[in-house]
Amino acid sequence: MSPSEEFISSVQRYQPYLDDAQYAALLGESEQIAPSAVRLNLLKTEAPSPERLEYLSKKYVWSPKVLPYSADSSQVLDALISPSQTREFQLGQYYIQDAASILPVSLFSPSEKPLVKLDMAASPGGKTTQMIDASCDRDFVIANDSASSRLSALRTVLQTWGAINYTITNYPGERWGDWFPETFDQILLDAPCSMQSLRTSSSHPHRPITVDERGRLASRQEAMLFSAAKALKTGGELVYSTCTLAPEEDEAVVSALLEAYPGSFHVDPATAQKFNVSGLTEFEGQSYHPDVIHCLRIWPFVFQTNGFFAGKLVKDNPIPSDRIDPPSRDFASTGFSALSTRLYQELIDIFLETYGMDFSSLLQEFNLVPMRKMDAIQLLPSEYLNKFSSLPYNAIGMPLGRFIRDQFDVSVEFVLRFGTKFSRNIWQMPENLADQWMKGFDIRGIDPAGIKPGAVIAMRDGERNNLGAAKYSSKRLRNLLPNRHLSR
Repeated sequence: MSPSEEFISSVQRYQPYLDDAQYAALLGESEQIAPSAVRLNLLKTEAPSPERLEYLSKKYVWSPKVLPYSADSSQVLDALISPSQTREFQLGQYYIQDAASILPVSLFSPSEKPLVKLDMAASPGGKTTQMIDASCDRDFVIANDSASSRLSALRTVLQTWGAINYTITNYPGERWGDWFPETFDQILLDAPCSMQSLRTSSSHPHRPITVDERGRLASRQEAMLFSAAKALKTGGELVYSTCTLAPEEDEAVVSALLEAYPGSFHVDPATAQKFNVSGLTEFEGQSYHPDVIHCLRIWPFVFQTNGFFAGKLVKDNPIPSDRIDPPSRDFASTGFSALSTRLYQELIDIFLETYGMDFSSLLQEFNLVPMRKMDAIQLLPSEYLNKFSSLPYNAIGMPLGRFIRDQFDVSVEFVLRFGTKFSRNIWQMPENLADQWMKGFDIRGIDPAGIKPGAVIAMRDGERNNLGAAKYSSKRLRNLLPNRHLSR
């Protein structure tokens, strides 16, 4: 059987559950590659999202299509300049991802108070950045992934995004519920799956999935979902999603939870009703809990995206857990220590005098604690220190800078995130130098007026894009941009 015949065979199993028009639409969409979407980085966007998207579309001659479930995103149907080839993309001002994958995080309810969140299977990090954006980085997010090989990509995505109120961990998702029962306000489980989105894709070509493989996947998905359900606070929200349309990995998994804990969860029906989509309550002789009808089964023809599945579960009552101790270590072994009162005040004075920034207010706004490790200062989330300080992590917070002899050099990561808030020690470079800057070259032969030699300064282009930081010495601006931001 050729791949195309095999693919059609995988589509045909859904024909009895669609009317003739829907099935014809599914066949038509299945042979088309879905256009990707751009999602704005709300940590680095000052203009309202619709205006910013319109500006980028005109600048790079994109043919955009607004996504009905995300005001911060649009599909790019065609482009003169690819979204992956722009200065704004290099600087982390937007993320490129499958349009359907933006839907799950959009199901969470907004909150006026800071939340504690868990992304249980986070890598590569696109959905994690969306969870961070929901509160403009005021919530605390644990980005967990069980595969150590995927942590480097996750870390790079969060650093490029400019995230600060997060930590990255490397543990099996199946363990969190017994380690931290009734702990998280919101949990995303975008579960590992067979990726049967019913659409051809260059990145995920169709491959046959055996009954045994699908059964193993479903068993793990169910274990992870039960774990997430335990870790969720009563009254909290749990979004379960996959990039497959196989009911064995979708409705059947959600149904298992609902049936195991009757009266403890319900599926929020609002978004499914809004878009007139629904989950299956029966498939190939298997019946599911009636509440799964409120899940979102996104066939490729619904939004002209890849196929996707998602459901928001609200926890109405506690469920039992087998409380066991999580991994731990003494926080002192990290090498971080609290700042002295004198050093804390010194940092506040440095930021006010050097950059015109109220550093104390920033710490309060984002609930951060500066801590010292040798000559370096790191910004750590207060929620981590208050609730998870003994939990080992792979990465956490953001470097603020380091002392080099008697001078404090602010980090380029901090400048890339907050440099737009500086009112001093800024240099707007001529556009003819910006392209070379974005390739990593230093700028020579220039002495910017009013800037003290030896200072780390914030760089901008003519459109006020934050181009990171430079170390200024006589007639030289040394480029401090990390490799992840440089053009190739």
